[in-house]
Amino acid sequence: MPYCREFLPTKHPNDSEIKIFFFFLIFSVSSFGQNTFSGNVSDENGTKQGQVLVLNSMKNQSVFSDVKGNFAVTADIGDEIRFVKDGFYRSQIQVTEKALSGINTVNIKQIEILIPEVKLQFQPTGNLEKDAKNVGVSKRVSALNSSMDEYMKSPLTEAMPENSTPKSFKTHDFTEGQVNLIAVAGLIGKLINKASKPKITKANYYETRDFISRLKAEIDLNHFKKFGMSEEGIDRFLLYAEDIFMLSTKYRKDFDKVKISNDLMSAFGEYKKTNNLEL
Repeated sequence: MPYCREFLPTKHPNDSEIKIFFFFLIFSVSSFGQNTFSGNVSDENGTKQGQVLVLNSMKNQSVFSDVKGNFAVTADIGDEIRFVKDGFYRSQIQVTEKALSGINTVNIKQIEILIPEVKLQFQPTGNLEKDAKNVGVSKRVSALNSSMDEYMKSPLTEAMPENSTPKSFKTHDFTEGQVNLIAVAGLIGKLINKASKPKITKANYYETRDFISRLKAEIDLNHFKKFGMSEEGIDRFLLYAEDIFMLSTKYRKDFDKVKISNDLMSAFGEYKKTNNLEL
């Protein structure tokens, strides 16, 4: 009897199985070598903080934490992860091997808001009839302010006379029709200076904070300590000067110590009057 070899039937994969196989193959290749830095963000009171920008500057990748403070971002050992949210100090963490293997807890600190001291000039006597007269603006002053406000907003009803000398009384201008070389040179100099100076733009919150820190580090503020001002008092004055002269907007790109010092002294002249600061 001839020998017959028995073959089992072979099952060929269909198209769906082939697609699933290649999907997992591609996913595995793309995921190989990528690490994830994950964790939770909260403030100093333990309150979970959502909408915190989690930025990996080394890889130019960023995510926002969810409402429960959770986040996850691609990172490698040695990367610096920054945490930024309006109203909080910026925080950063350097990724370690241990940080990649677990869930990290990140705490961000809320920025303190300095409230300027308010002094009441009016001292109540307890007599309602007398005290009511000192509250607010008098009716006569209020009516006068209202009338002046309406007058300043109203259009001019009469033509304003031109303040100039009649041509018939003017002397002959011997330079008429000639080029004033000195004026042209001065104009060119102004244009060069204007082009070389950095463009003035309004400072944002973080730029203002960094400028105030640099100001305290590089400008001599010992003069103000002679008036008995503490570090907190000097901080309050610097915020006042920033609000009046917009120091960070004018000088953060061109840190001119002489001009900054002059503006500080001008601001302090008014500040010490309203705060009763004397030597």
